[in-house]
Amino acid sequence: TVFSLLSGDRIPEQHLRTVQDLITTDNAGVIPEAFISEIRGVIDASRPFMETTRRLPTPSAGTSLRVPKITQRPTVAEQTSEKTELSSQKTIIGSDTFEVQTYGGVGDLSLQLLKRSDPSFLDLYVRLLGEAYAIETDDEAVHSLIDAIGNVASANALDPNALSLGSAYQTSFDAIRRPPDTIWLSTEALAAFIDAKADGTNAPLYSTITNQMTAANPIQGSISGLRVVHVPALDTHGAYAIVGPSSGFAWAEDGTYTLQVDVPSKAGRDVALVGMVWFVPWYPDAFSLYNVAS
Repeated sequence: TVFSLLSGDRIPEQHLRTVQDLITTDNAGVIPEAFISEIRGVIDASRPFMETTRRLPTPSAGTSLRVPKITQRPTVAEQTSEKTELSSQKTIIGSDTFEVQTYGGVGDLSLQLLKRSDPSFLDLYVRLLGEAYAIETDDEAVHSLIDAIGNVASANALDPNALSLGSAYQTSFDAIRRPPDTIWLSTEALAAFIDAKADGTNAPLYSTITNQMTAANPIQGSISGLRVVHVPALDTHGAYAIVGPSSGFAWAEDGTYTLQVDVPSKAGRDVALVGMVWFVPWYPDAFSLYNVAS
C-alpha cells in the first residue's frame, strides 16, 4: 500500500499501474475477416414489359419470322332490295417479316478464379450475364414498339392530377376494336402517380396502387381500369408511359444458352450467355404514348 504525500490517504496499488489497451487492430493475425456469402449489387433479372405482353411459340427453324397480315377485309352491307347484288370486296392477306436479333455477353475466367472462389464466381457471373441480358432485351422490346408507333415528339402529356385517357381508349378501339388493358409506366411516371394528391384533402389520388404496395409486390392495382406495370426500360426513352392492349405486342425467343469452353493455353475458361429474340409490334396503331407533364 502507498500513502499520498498530500493527504496521507492510502492509494490502492492497482491505481498506480499503467494498464495497456488490447485491441483488434494490434492483433489482426487472430481476427479473421467477417464474410457473408450474399453478394451486393445483384439486380432483378425480370423483364416487366416482355412478361406482360404476348409470347409467341419459338420458330422451329430459320431466322426470319414471317407473320400473316390482313391488308384488306371483306365488306358487309344491307341488301336494299331482293336479287340485288350483295356487298363484295376482295380479302387480301399479306405478311410482315421480323428478323431475329441476337444478344450475348462473354468473359474469360481464370482457373484460379473458377476453382478458388467462394461463393462460386462462375455461378455469380452467369447470373450477372442473365441480368444484363434481361435488361437489354426488355429495353429493346420497348424500343421496337416505340419505333413502330412513331411520333414520340408529339406524345400526349401525362398529368396524373388531370388524367385523361379517353383518346387512348379510342386509339386502341379504332385499331383493333378492342380497348387497352395495360398502362406501362417509367419510374418517373410511376412516382408522379404515387405523389398525386387530391386538392383540399391531400389524400392520394391513386390509392389503388399506393395502398397495396409492399416490399414483395411493389406495384399492384389499376389506373382508370388499366393494369399498372412499372417498366424501368422506359426511363431511357422519350415516352414515359404507354397505354395499349397487352396482346398488341408479341415476341419470340430462342435461348438463352450458356456456352463454356476451356482455354488450356491460358488456364482459363470462356463463358458466354447468348439468346435470340424476335420483336413483333403486332398492332402498333393500338398504342398511345405519354410524356410526364412538366
